[in-house]
Amino acid sequence: MSGGEKTPPSGTKGGSIMRKVFAVLDIETITDARLAFDVAWIVLDSHGTVLERYNALVSEIADAPFGTTLISRDSFMRNKSDFYRDALVFHGIDVKPFAEIAADFAAISDRYRATTVMCAYNARFDYSVLNDNANMYFGNDFFNENVEIVDIMTMALATICDTNKYVRWCMVNNLMTDKGNVKTNAETVYAYLMRDKDYTEAHHALADCEIEAEIYFKARARKQKHHKQFAWPVFSCKEWHKVQSHK
Repeated sequence: MSGGEKTPPSGTKGGSIMRKVFAVLDIETITDARLAFDVAWIVLDSHGTVLERYNALVSEIADAPFGTTLISRDSFMRNKSDFYRDALVFHGIDVKPFAEIAADFAAISDRYRATTVMCAYNARFDYSVLNDNANMYFGNDFFNENVEIVDIMTMALATICDTNKYVRWCMVNNLMTDKGNVKTNAETVYAYLMRDKDYTEAHHALADCEIEAEIYFKARARKQKHHKQFAWPVFSCKEWHKVQSHK
């Protein structure tokens, strides 16, 4: 679904107002410049029911004369330039000014009469890039003070990854870093959940939201205390070291 496609708000259950909604967010950036180009989120209730999917490309880049050239030359975006060129040509994804995308995110709380919990894998990256871009474009932060931030990576490290079973699966399937550490990125964690060692992330914002939402609710279901700090840098994260200790 493209930006703005929504199911009707389900703001009440049994006569009570829903207290929180969970916006699993992902961005793709022109990495060399730290410019957000593709922004997406999926809003879910506490039971994991999808309330809306949202995806938009940033018009300040997409509509610029140099936009597609910048995407194709970027070291990380290069292999995705065909996907985004087709999205722009055939209007497969909405194109909006960055300020409008920020306003759309801010409106989630009012629409569902709930606190918005922004969830992202390695949330520090998304949080800092979106705030930095917002300050550059319109002189304010992307996230207001009422938005809660949860790092799905921290949750996954403390639950899904912190088992002998996960570590053994990674070792058997050679899902290790060059330094011999067990991989704990979203792609590897989702591959483990699906038992598909060859799974590869699309690295398009909305597609990645789908897998990160799955990881979030699997980790949340473990019903243990989840720390809300950012899991970055990962090498200084105690949860990451605990995972590696299973080797």
